[in-house]
Amino acid sequence: MNCPKCSSIMETKKIDDIEIDICTSCAGIFLDDGEFESFTGVDPTTGLARLSKFIKVLEKLNEKAVIDELTQVYNRKYFNEVVKNVCENRKRGQVTLVAIDIDNFKTYNTRFGHDGGDVILKETANVIRRTLRTSRDDYIFRLGGEEFALIFFDLNPNDSMFAADVVRKIVEASTFTMPDGTQVKLTISLGAAILRPEDTPETFYKRSDELLYKAKDTGKNRVVMDEIK
Repeated sequence: MNCPKCSSIMETKKIDDIEIDICTSCAGIFLDDGEFESFTGVDPTTGLARLSKFIKVLEKLNEKAVIDELTQVYNRKYFNEVVKNVCENRKRGQVTLVAIDIDNFKTYNTRFGHDGGDVILKETANVIRRTLRTSRDDYIFRLGGEEFALIFFDLNPNDSMFAADVVRKIVEASTFTMPDGTQVKLTISLGAAILRPEDTPETFYKRSDELLYKAKDTGKNRVVMDEIK
């Protein structure tokens, strides 16, 4: 593509899996939301204008690197980073990892098509996100497909079970409007694992996933909690 400022050919570069277009003639960056930022020159009054624009672009790139495009919650890449961090740094106190799967998602996807499936994914993420308390520094991630995950900090097992079940109940009570106007209800299954001293990122996630599938296999629409050792 041509630079919107100087008409030179722009080069596509990849930064942390995010593609941006850069003009080597005028040092401009074209963002995929249609915004153009030029980094030539300095604001004569403050000397900071170009720096602030550069920071703005870096913030957008960083956000794109860790946010799931469809649901706007954290993505699997950031999930892996957070789980690795909590396993390496045990100073955060009690950590609970909750694996989540939308029950019978393929049924909705078949009935309403991918557009309907996307609505369910986005709205389920929104419902779950609204139940979390930012003051407690909870996290929500989309791991792929209809799979999500939560991380709770500083909650004992009973409180973790309660928090996970609140999420389940609120999703069950919610109504989702499909692109054709049809309103549907759905449920989720959850597996909650408590971080153990010997856990690695792999064993921590694997246990939450196994607990999730135990919830699916024993009737769905329920939370199965880790055994405390």
